[in-house]
Amino acid sequence: MKHTPKIVLTLFILALSFSLWAGYYDNVEDLSGTELLYALRNLIDTNSYSSYNGAKDYLFQDLDNNSGQVTCVYTGETYNINSSYNGQSNPNTEHTYAQSWFSSSESSIKKADLHHLFITTMQVNSSRGNLPFGNVASIAASDVYYNDTPWQSYRGRDNWQNNVFQVNPHFRGNTARAILYFHTRYGDSLSQGGVNMLSTMIAWHYADPPDAAEVTRNNNLHSFQGNRNPFVDRPEFVNRIWNPTSTDDPFQDQVPALRIDNAYPNPFRDQITVAIDAKDANNVIAGIYNVKGQLVHSHRFMDNSKNFTWNGIDSSGNEAPAGIYFIRLNSPEESATTKILLVK
Repeated sequence: MKHTPKIVLTLFILALSFSLWAGYYDNVEDLSGTELLYALRNLIDTNSYSSYNGAKDYLFQDLDNNSGQVTCVYTGETYNINSSYNGQSNPNTEHTYAQSWFSSSESSIKKADLHHLFITTMQVNSSRGNLPFGNVASIAASDVYYNDTPWQSYRGRDNWQNNVFQVNPHFRGNTARAILYFHTRYGDSLSQGGVNMLSTMIAWHYADPPDAAEVTRNNNLHSFQGNRNPFVDRPEFVNRIWNPTSTDDPFQDQVPALRIDNAYPNPFRDQITVAIDAKDANNVIAGIYNVKGQLVHSHRFMDNSKNFTWNGIDSSGNEAPAGIYFIRLNSPEESATTKILLVK
């Protein structure tokens, strides 16, 4: 099969990257679980660069600069900048792991750590603030930030009514690997704003694997600040740390066989649409339960359809009262549950 120039270039960059970090992970190759996590922490704690201004200079002028142009990672909006610009106005610098989440140790190094610094539009940076990352329950009810489709990021509520920020699909994996890097390097918590981000970061990581640009960035950062993001080099390390009993195949086991992608609008008045992701939707049954655990309505997926709507009518044809309900999906392999709110 004849490769396109883009594929050939990507393969070349990946091969070059391997030559740059060959041997870097030799001492952790046989580890898994928390043992691997702590070994990686000891391996990548060599960065001591603490000049935030210097980090921004490098970010805007070299690292993420493409012939005088930089791009907002959340929206895809591009900016032409001059040779001295370093994020003093718009666009500016996003700390993916929000500064307000920092524990006190090594705070100046954390602030300047370019593995989690990216260029963003000022408005979106401010809107995201220190919200945890997650998937919004209703796109229609969320604030949308985009310039070039499909670079659409959202600020809204998740299925548990927590305020979250959902990154566009193009940069979702980069965000996840930056967050997982930060947690691994510094030990700071992944639970912020009432949300444990770990499961979402794992899902985003595998949904959007490292590409050639991210690999190149990792190589450049190794040269600049002396350490690497191991989850860019070795995506399977995510599996080996947080799901150590499964295979190292990065595309097996980490992607659930069944999940609820969206339930919107939530809260709802007239009807709610539920979108799911399933390996075989024809084997899935959805049940809607009230807070007493009583089945109110059920739905069997047909023709591999992956969504259904509920109009608030129970199985007897009566209007269900306002209140909290739970949608539970069941298949022979897995189950998934989310909470919804019916209002009158």
